Amino acid sequence: MKAIEVKTGMKIPWDARYSLSLLILFSSIILLCNGQDYGMPGEDGGGGAEPPPEMAHCNGIFMSYNFGSREREYPHVKNVTAQSWAFKATAMIVNGGREELKGWQMFIGFRHKELIVSATGAAPMDGDYPLDASNGTTFVGSPNTDLKTSIETAGDFTQISTNIEITGTLFGVAKGVTPMPRTIKLTNDGWECPAAKRKGGSMNVCCKRNPKFKNKIGLKTKFAPRRYGDLNIVYDVLQSFDSNYLAQVTIDNDSPLGRLDRWNLTWEWTRGEFINTMRGAYTHKKDPSECLYSKAGQYYKDLDFSQVMNCQKKPAISDLPPEKKDDNVTGKLPFCCKNGTLLPPLMDPSKARSMFQLQVFKLPPDQNRTALYPPQHWKIDGVLNPQYKCGPPVRVDPSQFPDSSGLPAITYAIVSWQVVCNITKPKAQAARCCVSFSAFYNNSAIPCNTCACGCNDIDTDTCNADRNPLLLPPDALLVPFENRTLKARAWAKQNHMPMPKKLPCPDNCGVSINWHVNTDYRNGWTARLTVFNWREFAFEDWFVAVEMGRSGPGYENVYSFNGTRVPPNNRTVLFQGLPGMNYLVGQVNGTNPLRDPAVPGKQQSVISFTKKNINGLNIPQGDGFPTKLFFNGEECALPKHFPKKSSGHRRGISVLMSLVFATIAAFALMMD
Repeated sequence: MKAIEVKTGMKIPWDARYSLSLLILFSSIILLCNGQDYGMPGEDGGGGAEPPPEMAHCNGIFMSYNFGSREREYPHVKNVTAQSWAFKATAMIVNGGREELKGWQMFIGFRHKELIVSATGAAPMDGDYPLDASNGTTFVGSPNTDLKTSIETAGDFTQISTNIEITGTLFGVAKGVTPMPRTIKLTNDGWECPAAKRKGGSMNVCCKRNPKFKNKIGLKTKFAPRRYGDLNIVYDVLQSFDSNYLAQVTIDNDSPLGRLDRWNLTWEWTRGEFINTMRGAYTHKKDPSECLYSKAGQYYKDLDFSQVMNCQKKPAISDLPPEKKDDNVTGKLPFCCKNGTLLPPLMDPSKARSMFQLQVFKLPPDQNRTALYPPQHWKIDGVLNPQYKCGPPVRVDPSQFPDSSGLPAITYAIVSWQVVCNITKPKAQAARCCVSFSAFYNNSAIPCNTCACGCNDIDTDTCNADRNPLLLPPDALLVPFENRTLKARAWAKQNHMPMPKKLPCPDNCGVSINWHVNTDYRNGWTARLTVFNWREFAFEDWFVAVEMGRSGPGYENVYSFNGTRVPPNNRTVLFQGLPGMNYLVGQVNGTNPLRDPAVPGKQQSVISFTKKNINGLNIPQGDGFPTKLFFNGEECALPKHFPKKSSGHRRGISVLMSLVFATIAAFALMMD
């Protein structure tokens, strides 16, 4: 065969050239066949990650958790259970099935007192960072709330999966032990997950549709279905321009016992936005310098920032007072201007909603009308109300409104997000109201718990924050705590009760409620409810909700309040003031302020119960006392004990003494 000459002067035989050509062709075929549906790492559409090998046999929703690393945090302590560690982990959720997964929810069962500091690609449903995840937490997509299928995206891994980079702190794990969650699972309705498989620092699970699950009949939604909690907030974009948009915020109170007074709403802008104008609400701070020296000031050079409402990253927003309702600039908006009052729908449906609008200016790179993002990390609170924990904003189908022209047409928002907030149970010594117990069969009243509403603002060197409160004469509940010491000492001496050198600290609650068992007879019993307001301001449209346990169905009547049973179990009764008496005034000075103690605002009524069809009720042993009590939606701290017949019951002692005296007298007469 002839040889082929090349420029180097080297000659390659024909058979070698033929072999080399086949090798190049074969290599090209291998490279083409080696392409993956999901893209190679780092390629466009690959999302920077390959499908995990464990997913090969999963035709449902695949989830994994991989522990990364941990470092010992300060302070360094010898106690292993008290030592904190900074950790990093990665979670993944992939849709390997045939149907789109809307509004995915991934539960990670943390169990090492984890405190989640941040997570990319997702947001926790249970609140804001830093988040206590000791009992696990559920992550939802942010911003990618839905997972499409591989079929409809041609295998685009970025659209069918989400990576979650988790950073946090954990406690109580010795060196060499890999701290793994108890479980991982999908919590969306209609999905079943077996026990997760674990190997070393990794665990994974494949969840599949429950064939027996039937979807609730309802309209199909393009985005995640709307969820309903105690408080539901919707962020609607009504108008959109390149540099700004008009949004409307609607707050609905859907809890039968929830309430807000003088609500304060905060959130966090994550893309440099600022509020130009507002209608129906206002921000607490208006500082033009914050705008001028920010990125907003550098970009909007011709804007008069002295007229801008707020440039804070975390603005504090409140409702307007009623006198602003008809203001042409800030008012004239439905459901606004109620001084921040949100009542339960059971009391007044018209006062269960608040609404305001705001004009939001955007910064590059969001200078186009379709670049719309909601604020994050929502929080809402009131003066003396339940504590709410809000989840992240979730994209939902656009809200519908009646057409402003009056025609029978429907107008849609451009885009809508929903934030769901739920009431949390107050922690110990963190309530805002408290309860005292008393009864006709016991001379002593059991006052509110020590530090029931916290002792952070007092000097605990002068009182004992850990000691149970002292028993008091019932009239001592009518005076402020600082005026009870003499009464408590005299009562202890009179009833031969020990008196500690260091007295218990006060309850520090702005509102206290006394529950007094008034009578107890064969067919029924009565109680007296007294509400004390130790604050200097009044409560309008106040209410008290009492959960009674076994005796609840026996509720008959209340004589100075309005009483309404709360469905579905009817064991809870909601009491509110009668028309003209729905105002709980604040504390005022005594007749002689130098001598007389301050006088609290007070409302009182007797409540009657029947024992009919309720067997085995024992009023003194606890059936006559609330299992839970709420003031304006806030769960109040209950005493740890009930008044007992055998303890401090003067009439019980007097009967015994009467028998003794009668016996002595009879014996004396016989001797005479």
